[in-house]
Amino acid sequence: MRDQELKEQITEVYQANHRVYGARKLWRQLNRQDHKVARCTLERLMRGADSTGRRNTS
Repeated sequence: MRDQELKEQITEVYQANHRVYGARKLWRQLNRQDHKVARCTLERLMRGADSTGRRNTS
């Protein structure tokens, strides 16, 4: 149940930030919005949803 709620929040924040936020920035943003979540949990849910941040290629 909690995972499903977190997935919705992650997707919302991820989409709102043009799909460039990685796990660290998403984790910080969710905690600022009072959605307390462990970073390892966030990373696990992102992997399951195939959500990855933009990588700097330079």
